[in-house]
Amino acid sequence: MTTTTGSAALAATVEERLGDPYDTTNPNGFRAILAAREAGHRPTGEPFRAIGADGAESGEVDPEPLMHALRAGYRRSPTLTRSGGGAQWGSGAVTAGAAAVGTLDSGLRMTLRHLRARRLYGAAAIDIPQLRAVLAGAYADLLLCDTLTTLAVRNTDAFPARPDALDRVVRIFVPRVLQGAMDRLSLAMGSRFYIREGEHPAFHLLLNEMQSALFAVDGRPGRLPNPADAAAPLSGMTAADLTTAPAVTALCDPELLAAAPGQAVIGGAALITSGRGTPRPSQAALDRLYAELDRRYDTGHSFDLAERPLPDRP
Repeated sequence: MTTTTGSAALAATVEERLGDPYDTTNPNGFRAILAAREAGHRPTGEPFRAIGADGAESGEVDPEPLMHALRAGYRRSPTLTRSGGGAQWGSGAVTAGAAAVGTLDSGLRMTLRHLRARRLYGAAAIDIPQLRAVLAGAYADLLLCDTLTTLAVRNTDAFPARPDALDRVVRIFVPRVLQGAMDRLSLAMGSRFYIREGEHPAFHLLLNEMQSALFAVDGRPGRLPNPADAAAPLSGMTAADLTTAPAVTALCDPELLAAAPGQAVIGGAALITSGRGTPRPSQAALDRLYAELDRRYDTGHSFDLAERPLPDRP
């Protein structure tokens, strides 16, 4: 898997300022964000202005470092990040979908934490193969969205024969893939998803805020984007065309991308041809994805291509 660590310095600064989101004493953590939301005001800390630090607010930061900095905020609260100055970038090179990869990172982290602690049928829930497959699939979706949005931010001509294809995929389909991954993770959380205590309410908050950020129209919640808007640039493409293009495979292993359930979102849109259907991912790919997810969680690194160190406690 190819990493992009050189563009993450600003994100590291933001992460340091925001601190461990799971620390219950952190004024910028999930508990403080949830308490402020219930009380109807902003958290007492001054967290999300940090995303505009070092020139980001004045447009002096290149798109890729800015994308990673916004992901640091979206890991905690898309709404607060956008209200702190991040919303203005959602219509430019750094789309809301590119930033929301950070929200899916937190969703994966919370679900993994939950399944490690929960016991089902006399065994640890994390040892149930079906639940591991859900985690692995959501991780593959994250890598797929990260790869596509990173190429877009770098202005890479990923599909030379279709000049507008990458932009349409990033703006129309990436939000759907991210939302679908979070929805599946919420099912893996089971009934705990509805419990309003501990860390579980933070998952619910992130799920709702991500949907609003991805599909908002003029700052208000909107409907899912219409795939028909992408018809001309994407007509006749297959899902495999997206995951096996040389520019794509230069960033991420195509075997891992092929395990992304989001391919069905792309391939089943009636605009991109699914060919013979999306094949089931190999068990080897799922095992690799879960092992990498597990390793990064234990070592405190982000799940995206940059593999940034995080302040989160395991």
